[in-house]
Amino acid sequence: MDYDVPPAGVARRSRGISLVWLLPLIAAAIAVWLLYEDFTQGDIKATILFSSGDGLVKGKTVVKYSGVEIGVVEDFRLVPSSKELDGQDGVIAEVRFNHSAAYLLTRGSKFWLVKPEVSLTGVRGLEALVSGNFIAIEPGSGPAQKHFVAVTEPPTYVRGDGLRVILKSPRLASLNRGSPVYYRQLEVGKVENYQLTDDASEVEVSLFIRRPYAHLVRRGSRFWNTSGISIQGGIGGVNVELESLASLIAGGVSFYTPDTQRHSPEAVDGNAFKLYKNFAAADAGIPVTLNFDRGVSLSEGATEVIYEGIKVGEVSRVKAKPDIEGMSVEVLMDPITDDLLSENTRFWLAPPTLDFTSGVNDLLKGNRIEVDLRKGKRSMRTFSAASKPPQRDPRVPGLHLTLTARSTGSLQRGAAVYYRHVEVGKVQGMSLMPDGSGVEVYIVIDPPYAHLVNSDSRFWNVSGVRASASLQEGIEVETDSLLSVVRGGIAFGTGPHHSKNAERARNGDNFRLYRSRDDAQEEGINIYIDLQGDEGLKVGTPLRYRGIQVGEITRMRLTLEMDGVRARARLYRRAERFARTGTRVWVVGPKLGLDGVSNLETLVTGPYLELDPGSGNDPQTEFVAMSAKPEPDLADTMMMPGLALILNAPRRGSLNRGSPVYYRQVKVGQVTGYQLGELADRVYIYVYIEPHFRTLVREHSRFWNASGVDVNFGLKTGLDVHTESTQSLLAGGIAFATPNNPEMGREVESGSHYPLYGKPEDEWLLWSPKIELYPALEDSFK
Repeated sequence: MDYDVPPAGVARRSRGISLVWLLPLIAAAIAVWLLYEDFTQGDIKATILFSSGDGLVKGKTVVKYSGVEIGVVEDFRLVPSSKELDGQDGVIAEVRFNHSAAYLLTRGSKFWLVKPEVSLTGVRGLEALVSGNFIAIEPGSGPAQKHFVAVTEPPTYVRGDGLRVILKSPRLASLNRGSPVYYRQLEVGKVENYQLTDDASEVEVSLFIRRPYAHLVRRGSRFWNTSGISIQGGIGGVNVELESLASLIAGGVSFYTPDTQRHSPEAVDGNAFKLYKNFAAADAGIPVTLNFDRGVSLSEGATEVIYEGIKVGEVSRVKAKPDIEGMSVEVLMDPITDDLLSENTRFWLAPPTLDFTSGVNDLLKGNRIEVDLRKGKRSMRTFSAASKPPQRDPRVPGLHLTLTARSTGSLQRGAAVYYRHVEVGKVQGMSLMPDGSGVEVYIVIDPPYAHLVNSDSRFWNVSGVRASASLQEGIEVETDSLLSVVRGGIAFGTGPHHSKNAERARNGDNFRLYRSRDDAQEEGINIYIDLQGDEGLKVGTPLRYRGIQVGEITRMRLTLEMDGVRARARLYRRAERFARTGTRVWVVGPKLGLDGVSNLETLVTGPYLELDPGSGNDPQTEFVAMSAKPEPDLADTMMMPGLALILNAPRRGSLNRGSPVYYRQVKVGQVTGYQLGELADRVYIYVYIEPHFRTLVREHSRFWNASGVDVNFGLKTGLDVHTESTQSLLAGGIAFATPNNPEMGREVESGSHYPLYGKPEDEWLLWSPKIELYPALEDSFK
């Protein structure tokens, strides 16, 4: 067998398409499908021509419609001398839109750039602060279109169903696109647009009224401008009209249908109306007659009618009654008060108040008429008006209380009542007590806060400014609020004896009105202090103990003998223990002397009374004030923890109370007093050694007078001048020395006697014993 010969091949005919061609066919089918999907469901490209590319970012600036993103800017290109922009350069933004937005890309569609803008007419594009600038669209209704020119301002047309009418006015005032339209102070529409008439004699303002309110506009309706501020003035006052803060900034229009025109046909699109300057000029107010029992100062067209701070009318005519016993005042009331002009409504004349809460206009307007509007069973157009405000009105909901005070400070009617700095009520009025001894203040607490007042509550005046000053703490000025400074105010809180069983307050309950919070929170007893009258003290002067105020002078009167002044002072709660035997009172004022300067803060705050509690157990309420702090006598110093000594001297010399006592030129005590001996042959000098240094005095210690200057001169030794200190040179002083350890002797007790030498011997000055100081001194340095 020949193994080198290859076998013969067999040829066969193919019976179909090879599998190799199947893959290209599938790929082609997929490509056709993707092209179809892209054509029917893919994104759409369009261009928008802008006058500037400012605010546009490639790949980030989106197109929104109804808050939904429908496209994004992919690229830009410049367009020089664009015909659509009247030959100015422009920027074309290439935008890729979602296929679902195809129906928006039609002729008449408008595009504009939205970015945050703040102006006097309002805030626009606020959402762009978060999402960034974006392009907004207002769809048109023509055939499809792929190229657009952006507008510089959003369309003025208001979307939605409603009524569109035209107002004609000689001037635009502060109206603007988007200004609100009000009916009874409820916003029911907007200003769509405005333009001059063909002959430029008037301004036409287009209004859009939302469909739910369209039926309120009748052919006989009256429209007036509530834009900005309208000011009219005269001798009787100045009238400042303002519909709302929104109308001040963005302008506004109000309308109303008088009773005589309520059955006129409903307005339709395109109807024209006159725009009046205010509701009085529009003759849209409700005429009301007020009869005053005496002459009042009012001005036609200027005096306002106020309800809880809101203008609801104005005086249109003032005339005297036929019998000359009062005045008849005709008032035009705002239509919103129609249902509230009843037999329960009251009017009264309110004088001007110094109050900044309503702006500067209240300082200029003069008198005003206030009204308490109430619903009733029958409508009225004629009322009897009071010539002054009611002091209290039990019809006002809330808790009605009466506060009594000697004076009310700067409190005014309408002042706020505060609880923890939150306004919870109002002052209705105030009147003198029948006997003239004080003032009654009538307040009402709002119903939600009535439960906060109970039998333990304390009320105090927060009117005006309270100030205090001292050299250590500076000047402190306290006030609750700017409003309380001008108008006054009252605050209340829990008293010092709060009880869980305190009963809730009821209508008509009486409380005391304290002068300040400190007065309200403190209680105590009265004491009486006799003064010379020339100390500079006055009502309100504090009583202090170790720097803490424990009371104050509440009254000062001359004594019956006219030889002094008797002061009544109130001790605060927890300071009653001063009202007992042994308590001492003295005047503290500025002191200048050789031994130093003290109490300089009283140059600013004024003098005050210092108390030193007594040790007696019997009560005492009458005291005599000393002109200065009492110096301790021998009995006092004997009871103190230091060492009280008695020095025998032939004469006092320049020693005084407070003169220092030195050991090695270090002050360790002071002179507390002096007196003649029993036989008048010597002077007893009382010395007190501080507790820390009492161990320095021993049995054989030597004391000498360190006052003045010791001068020694010799040809060989020269001049030797010696003094303990400058203070001892001027005010006198005592020095002492103790022998060395073997000869010093034992420690001594208070009451020990020592001779006082005129000058030291040389040997004494050389003594240098080792003495351990009192342990408390060492502890104080640890």
